[in-house]
Amino acid sequence: MSKVRIFIAAILTLLFMVGAAFAGEVRVFMPMEEDLSPRALRTKAMAEGFALAVIEEARPMLPAPLDDVRTELYKDYLLTNAKPFIQGYKIISSEDMAEGLILVLDVRINKKTLRDSLKKMGLMSTVVMPLEATISWSEDFSEEALAQLQGLMTLAGIQNTPDLTPAFSIQAGPEGTFKGRLALDKQEWVSINKDMAKVWFDLWPHYFNRSEVSLVRTGIKKLAVSGWFSPDAALEFDRVLKSWDSAIQEVELLELDMQPTGVGGTWEVRLLSGERLDMLLKSYLPQRGLSYQVSEDPAK
Repeated sequence: MSKVRIFIAAILTLLFMVGAAFAGEVRVFMPMEEDLSPRALRTKAMAEGFALAVIEEARPMLPAPLDDVRTELYKDYLLTNAKPFIQGYKIISSEDMAEGLILVLDVRINKKTLRDSLKKMGLMSTVVMPLEATISWSEDFSEEALAQLQGLMTLAGIQNTPDLTPAFSIQAGPEGTFKGRLALDKQEWVSINKDMAKVWFDLWPHYFNRSEVSLVRTGIKKLAVSGWFSPDAALEFDRVLKSWDSAIQEVELLELDMQPTGVGGTWEVRLLSGERLDMLLKSYLPQRGLSYQVSEDPAK
C-alpha cells in the first residue's frame, strides 16, 4: 500500500473514532399504558432514549462510576431535562407491538455542555467523595416534597451534616412554589420556582463551579510530543487533543520548546481511558513524523 493510501486510511480511521464519540445508539422498549395514545407513547419512549443516551455519554466523563441508585435518579431527572445535551438524533427503527413500542435511536450529544452540567450538578466531585453540607427544610414540608429533596441530595452526593458550610435551606412557598437559599463564605443566593429541582440546580453551581472545588486528580499523565516544524502546528495539536474527550478529561499545555528534532510540547492530561488515548495518538502522530511519550506525572 502506498504512503498516500496509508495516510488517507489513517485519517479516515481517526475521523471515524472521533466522530463515533459524538453519537450513540440506544434501544428502548416502552410498554403500552392504558389511556396513552400511540403518539404519547412514542414521546415517552423518545424521552427515555434521550435520557439513556446522555447517561451513556456521561459514564466515561466521570472519574468513577455512579452507583445504581444515583444512575436511576439521574435518568429520572434527564427524562425532562435532556434537551440541552441533544445535538441531533435519527430514528433507526420503530416497531409497534401489542405490548408496547420498541424504538432504536442514534443520538448525538453535546459533550461540552454535558461535561459542564456534570460539574455544576456536583457529580464530577462527589462521585468519589460525598460532600458534607447542612441541609434544612421548613416544618410544613409534605412527605412528597421531602422525598424529592432527599432524592436530590442522593443524586448530587450530598450528606446532611449539621453546622457545616455550604448550608442549603428550602421552604414551601405560596401557590406551590419553593424558595431555596444557599449560604457560603458570607455570601447568599436565593432561587424561587415551582420545580424543586430547578431551585436546587440553580443554587448549587455557585458552590461546585468554584475553582477550589477541583475534580478528583486521578489518572494524571504527562504527554511529550516532538518533531513539529513550527509552534503553530503544536498549537493545532493542542486543539485536537482537547477534542479527544472520550479519552481525556482534562488537558493543560505546560510548555513548548525548541529541540534538535524541531518544536516539542509537553501536556498534562487526566485520563479517562489510557488505551483509547494510545489508539488516538498512534493514529495521529506517527503519520506526521512525530514521536511521543506518555509518562507518570511525578508532581501528582
